[in-house]
Amino acid sequence: MSEPKLLYEGKHICPVCHKETLVIKEYVYEAPKVGKLELSVWECENCGFRVRDVKPFETLTPIKLEYKIETENDLNTIVYRSAFASIIIPELGVEITAGSAYQGIITTVEGILEIIIDQINECNEKTCKDIFEAKEGKKPFTLIIEDPSGLSFIQSEKVVIKKLDNSTQP
Repeated sequence: MSEPKLLYEGKHICPVCHKETLVIKEYVYEAPKVGKLELSVWECENCGFRVRDVKPFETLTPIKLEYKIETENDLNTIVYRSAFASIIIPELGVEITAGSAYQGIITTVEGILEIIIDQINECNEKTCKDIFEAKEGKKPFTLIIEDPSGLSFIQSEKVVIKKLDNSTQP
């Protein structure tokens, strides 16, 4: 696998401490199955402020991925969700739409559930119980990723990939 190629490096004013100690580095990386990705790393040498982001460098055909999680082992499946992708888990009542502050992420199915748990401000008792049971492999569910950039993937032979009609996207 090739190393990321540095496209840009420079110092800027940090949005937290307001000193010119924010080092911004932009890379391009050729990822298997995904193609070229832009990796952004922002680190302030003064206050420690840090931002990391992964975005597509190019886009593909819009897709919809459907993956049925039926065993505890399915929770360990690798998932790449691009910055443009929405996540839907119908059985758990979860729908996360992409927004301007949305970042691409490489994680596992369990990691997606952990992110959902971390971001839930309030949920009713049944919904919270269902999400925790799913995370423990006790409740089967379907992970759906709709990605207009076509870059997301779920690393499993069980995943169903469909072309996404552009007219269904906002």
